[in-house]
Amino acid sequence: MISFEQSNPPSSGGIGGHLSSEADSVVVGRVVAVSGSQVVILLTPEAAVAADENSEVQIGSMLRMRTQVSTVFGLVSGLSIPIPGNDPSVEMKIVELELVGETPLGRDATPRFRRGVSVFPALGASVATATRTDLTSIYMRDDRQSVRIGSIHQDPRLPANILTDDLLGKHFAVLGTTGSGKSCAVALILNAILNNHPNGHVILLDPHSEYASAFQGRAELLDASNMDLPYWLLNFEELVGILQFGDMLEHEAESAILYDIVLAAKRSYAGDAPGTDFITVDTPVPYRLGDVHRLLDEAMGRLNKPQDSAPYLRIKGRLNALQSDRRYAFMFPSALSLRDNMTSILARMLRIPVGDKPVTIIDLSGLPSETLNVLVSLLSRMAFDFALWAERSVPILLVCEEAHRYAPLDTSRGFEPTKRELSRIAKEGRKYGVSLCVVSQRPSELAAGMLSQCNTIFAMRLSNQHDQDFVRSAMPESGHGLLEFLPSLGNAQAVVVGEGVAVPMRLVFDQLPDDSRPSRGGASFAQAWSDEQPDRDFVANVVDRWRRQIR
Repeated sequence: MISFEQSNPPSSGGIGGHLSSEADSVVVGRVVAVSGSQVVILLTPEAAVAADENSEVQIGSMLRMRTQVSTVFGLVSGLSIPIPGNDPSVEMKIVELELVGETPLGRDATPRFRRGVSVFPALGASVATATRTDLTSIYMRDDRQSVRIGSIHQDPRLPANILTDDLLGKHFAVLGTTGSGKSCAVALILNAILNNHPNGHVILLDPHSEYASAFQGRAELLDASNMDLPYWLLNFEELVGILQFGDMLEHEAESAILYDIVLAAKRSYAGDAPGTDFITVDTPVPYRLGDVHRLLDEAMGRLNKPQDSAPYLRIKGRLNALQSDRRYAFMFPSALSLRDNMTSILARMLRIPVGDKPVTIIDLSGLPSETLNVLVSLLSRMAFDFALWAERSVPILLVCEEAHRYAPLDTSRGFEPTKRELSRIAKEGRKYGVSLCVVSQRPSELAAGMLSQCNTIFAMRLSNQHDQDFVRSAMPESGHGLLEFLPSLGNAQAVVVGEGVAVPMRLVFDQLPDDSRPSRGGASFAQAWSDEQPDRDFVANVVDRWRRQIR
């Protein structure tokens, strides 16, 4: 686990550098090619010589060009010497730019940076370094709600801000290899937003029990010991997934039986109450497992051949096993506790009212691994359906750690309803006020379309070429030049592109306070192997907890 503790790097020129006023803008070249959003410039001899030492022209630098109606800005995405020679002083040095936006000029124009370019620079137009005034207007957007999460890598004096509505309203992803600091980045982003907007509604799926320490005092922690997700909240597909039927023939036979039995049990519990004709097998209403067993026994009693009872017995056996397994107590509680508490379950999970705790951390680490996909499907579906029927009155953010486990690219892996629910949020969630944060160290293993629905991407260190190519394909072209940094990014650094930031940028995350850092996972081998070994009572205690399923 990485904690964002290191100091910001010193300025190395680049964006901002020593510039402080309009007079500090230095002409570095002229435009020699324009193609769409890409511009090629030829460095002046003076700038070409300076490029050998300490130049403001490097990957990620911001340069400016004048047109008749605006000042156009572009990010340096490539540097090259087309024809290398023995004498550097006579070599042509080429700079490639990705245009990112403009500041209108003129008496009636509003001198405020905006994305997009209305008039492209002409061939031969002078290209200069951006001034501090330029950079401030680009990165420090005071016209929209934004929060600081770090500083611009090339100039630590410039803050790196995220645009809250654009980030949350259009989904975002945090990607990076193990150890690059993803968990700290997620904690920092969420804490920064909640500091300004304390009445949020965040559901964080925590597979490794690391986030509880990152939101102390303002997070509701749900784990196997205090979570309440009764079986009757499951839709039919999820219930079948929990029961884990056998091969295809058994699966079809048992599913057909269970469908009729569960529907009958739900209607039996509802009784003759008015307005219950809407109940289907997927309706989240309570029903008794005792009724399920009774209906199964009655159905077996009507069979003509004893051998036909096998699928009924398998269903009963699986239900009995789940009811007696302490690991499933949160889902299969005592029959005496059956009640319709869906309202309180949703209110607690979605933090309505917030009660100074805008985050719900759902600790998945102590839950049976074979059911995690079903649980993620249930939680995702509940969040989406609530937002659908609440008509966008309560915007919700679902943070899905290790999303590649629940929405994998490989169709033979995972649980199809889980992939479908997460994809539904990715595709339709913004219409109903449900936002998705995808966190993954293996972006190339994510289901097709999942990453492309994220309009903001925080790309941290990625050493795998396949992952880099996958992220590159999901990013807009304006950020491609910065992606060359991905294998060499330091801890707590990221390339950020998309709607959630003013322009593509390479940033250094701010330092996290001590009480807001995710817990460090894993054991310390050096410490443990240096200390005295535990005695035999330690092993006996572990065996006892193992058998009793007590963590």
